[in-house]
Amino acid sequence: MKTTINTRNHGAVTFSRPGREYVYVDLNGKPGTLGNQICDGGHLSGSTKTFMGDDQEAFDKFCRNWWSQYMRNERY
Repeated sequence: MKTTINTRNHGAVTFSRPGREYVYVDLNGKPGTLGNQICDGGHLSGSTKTFMGDDQEAFDKFCRNWWSQYMRNERY
Protein backbone atom coordinates (compact mmCIF):
# COMPACT_ATOMS: atom_id res chain seq x y z
CA MET A 1 0.00 0.00 0.00
CA LYS A 2 1.38 3.41 -0.96
CA THR A 3 0.40 7.08 -1.05
CA THR A 4 2.20 10.30 -1.98
CA ILE A 5 1.69 13.80 -0.59
CA ASN A 6 2.99 16.69 -2.68
CA THR A 7 4.40 19.47 -0.49
CA ARG A 8 5.97 22.86 -1.10
CA ASN A 9 9.01 22.46 1.11
CA HIS A 10 9.67 18.73 0.91
CA GLY A 11 8.50 17.89 -2.62
CA ALA A 12 6.76 14.55 -3.07
CA VAL A 13 6.69 12.57 0.19
CA THR A 14 5.80 8.90 -0.20
CA PHE A 15 4.34 6.72 2.53
CA SER A 16 4.36 2.95 2.11
CA ARG A 17 3.23 -0.09 4.00
CA PRO A 18 5.16 -2.96 2.43
CA GLY A 19 4.02 -5.55 4.97
CA ARG A 20 0.95 -5.91 7.16
CA GLU A 21 1.32 -3.08 9.69
CA TYR A 22 4.39 -0.83 9.69
CA VAL A 23 4.28 2.41 7.74
CA TYR A 24 7.40 4.06 6.31
CA VAL A 25 8.02 7.55 4.91
CA ASP A 26 10.82 8.45 2.51
CA LEU A 27 12.02 11.59 4.38
CA ASN A 28 15.56 10.20 4.44
CA GLY A 29 15.54 9.91 0.65
CA LYS A 30 15.17 6.12 0.69
CA PRO A 31 12.01 4.26 -0.36
CA GLY A 32 10.05 1.50 1.35
CA THR A 33 11.55 -0.27 4.35
CA LEU A 34 14.76 1.75 3.95
CA GLY A 35 12.79 4.90 4.80
CA ASN A 36 11.87 6.16 8.27
CA GLN A 37 9.17 4.40 10.29
CA ILE A 38 6.48 6.82 11.43
CA CYS A 39 5.82 7.14 15.15
CA ASP A 40 3.16 8.66 17.42
CA GLY A 41 2.76 12.42 17.53
CA GLY A 42 4.27 13.06 14.11
CA HIS A 43 7.74 11.90 15.16
CA LEU A 44 10.30 9.60 13.54
CA SER A 45 11.27 7.90 16.79
CA GLY A 46 9.28 6.61 19.72
CA SER A 47 6.15 4.47 19.65
CA THR A 48 5.77 3.12 16.12
CA LYS A 49 2.43 3.74 14.41
CA THR A 50 0.83 0.93 12.47
CA PHE A 51 -1.95 0.70 9.91
CA MET A 52 -3.90 -2.47 9.26
CA GLY A 53 -6.42 -3.14 6.54
CA ASP A 54 -6.69 -2.56 2.80
CA ASP A 55 -8.79 0.63 2.62
CA GLN A 56 -6.77 3.05 0.47
CA GLU A 57 -8.82 6.10 1.50
CA ALA A 58 -8.30 5.30 5.19
CA PHE A 59 -4.56 4.85 4.56
CA ASP A 60 -4.38 8.22 2.77
CA LYS A 61 -6.14 9.92 5.69
CA PHE A 62 -3.90 8.13 8.23
CA CYS A 63 -0.78 9.37 6.41
CA ARG A 64 -2.10 12.93 5.99
CA ASN A 65 -2.91 13.12 9.71
CA TRP A 66 0.60 11.98 10.60
CA TRP A 67 2.07 14.47 8.11
CA SER A 68 0.10 17.33 9.70
CA GLN A 69 1.48 16.40 13.11
CA TYR A 70 4.99 16.14 11.69
CA MET A 71 4.76 19.60 10.11
CA ARG A 72 3.51 21.11 13.40
CA ASN A 73 6.56 19.62 15.13
CA GLU A 74 8.87 21.02 12.43
CA ARG A 75 7.68 24.58 13.08
CA TYR A 76 8.82 24.57 16.71
